[in-house]
Amino acid sequence: MSKRFMLVALMIGASGVAYADAKSDAQAKVDAAKTEVCEKSKVFLGSQAAKGRCTAESASAQQISCSASTAKQVFDLQTRCLQAPSKAAPADKSGPAPAGGNRCRGIDVSDGRMILEVEDRSSVKCSSLLMTALRKHWCTAANKGKKFEYTAEFDHVLGKGRFAQRMKSRKTSLTCFTVAK
Repeated sequence: MSKRFMLVALMIGASGVAYADAKSDAQAKVDAAKTEVCEKSKVFLGSQAAKGRCTAESASAQQISCSASTAKQVFDLQTRCLQAPSKAAPADKSGPAPAGGNRCRGIDVSDGRMILEVEDRSSVKCSSLLMTALRKHWCTAANKGKKFEYTAEFDHVLGKGRFAQRMKSRKTSLTCFTVAK
């Protein structure tokens, strides 16, 4: 009986050691991953500082030596940087978007003069109304089959708050397949 008891105790002890080794190996991998991500976060913060953003967070992160125990400090600095308002210029260089702008215009590609202007709250519907108005303007019996190019320009704003951007102008064309009534 004692031999059997010893054998069972030995097997249980060996499996416990194997479990402990597997657990410590897994923890070592987690710690290594935290350290690697910490280093990458420091590089990211450095690149943001080079762009003129998050300089305080970058300076603080550069003073921290990355390890599994200090990684959270760097992650918090990166989070603070990502949540900071952007000082970047709006994507559309034509200036700030007007408040409540609901107009869209057809601009002649050759000389830059305005052909027609329509208004609708929806930018999609405004585009459709503009196309219809331009069709009535251009598509006469004499122009059947001709292609006209124009630039669609919008006052509409996409997004809200700091993400608001004026819709970009786009060059497009209209071919008169039928005569407008």
